[in-house]
Amino acid sequence: MRIVQAGGWFPDPAQHSVEPEMVARAVAEVADYQQRFERDPGRARVSLAGVPHALIPTAIVARDLPSALAKRDDSQAVALVLHELGVLIGRTHATAFFEDRGIDEDDRLHRVLTGPAHFAWAGFGDVNLLLMDTSWDVGFAALWESVSSFSAADAGSRVRSCHLQVGYASGWLSEATGQTLHGTEIACRAEGAHRCRFVIGHESRIHALAQDPRMHKDRDRYDVLPIHAVRAD
Repeated sequence: MRIVQAGGWFPDPAQHSVEPEMVARAVAEVADYQQRFERDPGRARVSLAGVPHALIPTAIVARDLPSALAKRDDSQAVALVLHELGVLIGRTHATAFFEDRGIDEDDRLHRVLTGPAHFAWAGFGDVNLLLMDTSWDVGFAALWESVSSFSAADAGSRVRSCHLQVGYASGWLSEATGQTLHGTEIACRAEGAHRCRFVIGHESRIHALAQDPRMHKDRDRYDVLPIHAVRAD
């Protein structure tokens, strides 16, 4: 997959590309990190690389919590709460991972590529990378798609439902790039699309990016880059 720098989206032979070994390095490093998942019921503790976690059934986040919030007649609150929760989780996971693995701030492409692999290990869904602008400033943007988002699978209604996943992607990529990034879902399996699709970009550009026709092309029009975690045996 070719990635475009300095504000352009169209592949250019003069630009460098994401090579298979770059993806392999990201996937392998996340897989090694995930081996440090521990459960100690005697201490009521679940942790990943020393970071405490709590296991929550996906249906609660995808269906029951949105339903409970919707009963308060504030549909915007549902999306906001889940999105901000995702941002906080994504930022926390990314910060802990980068610090633990000693991944320098200058190694931004690697930091970005580890995000989709960790996204899968954390149970949020798989990721295919469709587009990315690596300007590393306000021009940075990425287009992700997922076919296995639990929020879409467990949604209780036919509306865009992957607020948690979009927030997670925004949080991880914000930590990876050092930019304040926001995200929005432009297609969702819960509403009948074949795949969920997320746009992540700088807060000053996210609305324009979401309307950009280049984000809405058929999948076969992209040079798709799968970034999938290694499957368990």
